Amino acid sequence: MNNIVKIFCGTLRRLKIAIILALICGIAGVALYFPGRGTADVFMADEKIDIAVIDNDKSELSERIKNYFGNKVNMNIVDEAKAEKYNDMLINTDISAIIEIPEGFQQSVLDGNIKKIISTTLDDYENAAYVSVYIDGFMRSAETASIAAKGDKDTLLKILSTEDGAELTTESAVVSSREALYVQAGYYFSSGFLTMLVYGVGIFVTLAVMDDKSYGTYNRMRASSVTGMQYIIGTSMASSISSLLVMLPVLLFLIISGAEITFSIPYVLIANVLFALISTALAIFIALLVNEKSTIFMLSGCIAGLGSILGGAFFPIMESAGPLKYLSMLMPQFWFTDLVGGSTANPLINITILALYTALLFLASAVVFSKRAK
Repeated sequence: MNNIVKIFCGTLRRLKIAIILALICGIAGVALYFPGRGTADVFMADEKIDIAVIDNDKSELSERIKNYFGNKVNMNIVDEAKAEKYNDMLINTDISAIIEIPEGFQQSVLDGNIKKIISTTLDDYENAAYVSVYIDGFMRSAETASIAAKGDKDTLLKILSTEDGAELTTESAVVSSREALYVQAGYYFSSGFLTMLVYGVGIFVTLAVMDDKSYGTYNRMRASSVTGMQYIIGTSMASSISSLLVMLPVLLFLIISGAEITFSIPYVLIANVLFALISTALAIFIALLVNEKSTIFMLSGCIAGLGSILGGAFFPIMESAGPLKYLSMLMPQFWFTDLVGGSTANPLINITILALYTALLFLASAVVFSKRAK
């Protein structure tokens, strides 16, 4: 533990410029959030989007839901095809989303144990965000109505009736949903740039590790019985501070400012921390693997720029991209932006994959260090 603390303090002193630069990048991320909000206007245009609704409940409440989407949320419900053909229509972009109302949905609302309405979209942030925001808005209203109805179906339907101008369809509910859409669009936009900037800050970490190689630090650490794992842990702990200063400010800003956040804060927070650790581990790994500083700048630039583009950090990679889509899934940026953009159906999958990237890179760095020291 003493060895780790010494390496941590030493690395932290050498990264003073990186920490200042990281703080500037973090503030820039907050600044980028505001112009990023404007990207939400792309998918809040007056033109209706086509959706398919699979009604497994066949209840009065499910009819209210379809009326809500069709008449109040500017969506066009496609019902001329059979349910089994909807997937093909979605893949061919004939429709933008498939919304499935689960069996027993009305009863679940009456019982206070509300089943989720499932939405399926292509890997398209705009449609996914647009649909999910309004589904979330309906679910919040359903939860409130469930409490007020106390199990009475007529009361529930009256509260959620679109004809009666109930809470679900008030202007305040629509404005609230649109504000949430602006928030998520702005955060997605700024996060995309931050995935590139954090790699830029990582160059300072790479240079610090390269200096350890050049100045014989390996030999001195070997003489003092410092293991490869201790070196990696101490260096990465100090380096992660600069990475976190890049990734976290915009998220903290949204939380402190009381922005209307629809995504899961714990999942997104974990994803931010993991991506910061990935950039740190990658910076150390490159430094241990490469001997020329000119090569490091070129390699780091390619990873930061091309990795972010291929990973969908700046714009989503559509399913129609073919092999490029599968290539994008090899990038950690893909799993990060897929989570913060609200496109993923299961955030735990994204978190798990990011954690595996982190563990693999740190393990590889420790192995390379140990071989170099020998």
